[in-house]
Amino acid sequence: MGGETMGGENLRSVDPQPVDPHLNTLTRTLFRSLHQASGKFAMFGHQNETSNVIGPNTDSDVHAVTGTYPALWGSDLSGVERDETTNIDGFSMGDVRDELLRAYTMGAVTTMSWHSANPITFGGYGHNMAPGSVAAVLPGGARHGQFLEWLDRVASFLDSVVDGVSGESVPIVFRPFHEHTGDWFWWCTGSPAQPTDTTPEQFVALWRMTVDYLRDSCGLHNVLYAYSPDRSRIDMSSESTCEAGYLYAYPGDDYVDVLGFDDYWDIAPADVEAERPRERHDDLITMLTVVGRLARERGKIAAATEVGSPGEFASRYVMSAEDEAALAGAGACASAADDGCAAHGESNAVGSGTAQTAAPSESDSPWTRYLLTAALANSDTRRVLWYMPWRNDPGAAGTGAYGTPVEGSRYAADFRRFTKHPFIRMANTLPPLY
Repeated sequence: MGGETMGGENLRSVDPQPVDPHLNTLTRTLFRSLHQASGKFAMFGHQNETSNVIGPNTDSDVHAVTGTYPALWGSDLSGVERDETTNIDGFSMGDVRDELLRAYTMGAVTTMSWHSANPITFGGYGHNMAPGSVAAVLPGGARHGQFLEWLDRVASFLDSVVDGVSGESVPIVFRPFHEHTGDWFWWCTGSPAQPTDTTPEQFVALWRMTVDYLRDSCGLHNVLYAYSPDRSRIDMSSESTCEAGYLYAYPGDDYVDVLGFDDYWDIAPADVEAERPRERHDDLITMLTVVGRLARERGKIAAATEVGSPGEFASRYVMSAEDEAALAGAGACASAADDGCAAHGESNAVGSGTAQTAAPSESDSPWTRYLLTAALANSDTRRVLWYMPWRNDPGAAGTGAYGTPVEGSRYAADFRRFTKHPFIRMANTLPPLY
C-alpha cells in the first residue's frame, strides 16, 4: 500500500496487478499506460463508430463533427457464441474485426461487450430472460458443456484480432455480463430491492468461471476484464449505499481490471419532464466519485463504460460556480505537469468567446455544461478514464440510448467543444498507449 498526492490530497493507492499475469506485451503495455493516464485525462469512446453512421458522405458521425475519431471504439461479440457470421447489430464478424484493427492502428483503445443469446431459449436482446439460466451454465448444470463451447468461440474471436507487425493479438477491454444489476439479461441478479432468480453467488461463480476458462483453458492473454453494473438500480441515498449497490455481486479484485458502470439514468432519463437536472447531476458526480475512489483504492481502472447522450434533459441544467471554475481550467487536470493536459493546440474555449469557439448558449450545451462538469468535479471523478455513448442507431434518435450528434444538429457545436476540451482525448490527441 503506497501513497500519492493529487490536487493537494493524500490518496491511498495500491500497485495495480492485471487479472492475467501472463498478458502479452501489447496488452501489458496498455494496462500500464491506462493506469498512468488515470487522473490526467478522459477518453471519449463510441460504440459501432464506423458501423452505425447517420450523416451523409462520411464513415463516422464523430469525425464529421469533430474532425477526428474517438479514443476508444466499442463493438459487440453477440452471435459469435452460436457460430453466427453476424453480430447483434447485423454486422459481419469480419467487419467487426476490421473495425477493431483500424482503431488499434490509429492508437485508440478497443472494447467489446457480449449480448449473448440465452443459453436455454437462445433468445436474443429483448427475449433474453429465462428462469435458471445462470444455474444451467455453471458446473453441473444442463448447459455447462454448451457454454464452454460458447467461450471457446469467444476466445477464438478475441484472439483473432492480430497486429500485423508484432504478430500479437490486439488488446481488448472485454466487458461480459454487463448491467447485471438490471433484470433484462439472462445473467442479471437484479438489485437487493428488485432481485431476479440469479443470486449474487451464482453471478460471481459465472464471472470467475468465464475468466478462468478464457485465461487458463483457452490461453487468451490479450484481454482486460471490465465490470459494469447498471446505475438505474443503485440506491443513491448516500455514498455508502451507492458503494454497496455498485459492489452487489462483485466478482472480486482478482477477477476485474476495470471498474465500469453504465449510466443512462443520470444523463438522459426517459421522462425528461419528471426528473430534476440538478439532482441527477449530483447523482452522476456521486457515481463517478465512488467508482473513481474504488478504482484508486483497489488498483483498478475506472470507466463510464456506457453513458446516455446528453440532450434535452441535460441542457436544462444550470451550472454552479464550481462548474464554471472547472470549465475555466481550474482542476481540469490532476497536475499542470500532466502529459498533454493543455497541449491540444488550443486552450479551453468553453465560454471564452474565442475565434475557435464562440460563447455557447446554455440551452445548447449539455455535453460541456452537464457531462464535462461532472467529469471534472473532483480528483476521483477525474480518474474515470473513458465515457462511451452507445451507437448512432436511427431508431434510437432522440433517446438517451442514441450516440453522438450529427453535423448540423442542435448539439453538434457543443459536442465539438466537449471533444476539444483539454481534459478530453480523441484518437488524434492520445499519447502513445501501446
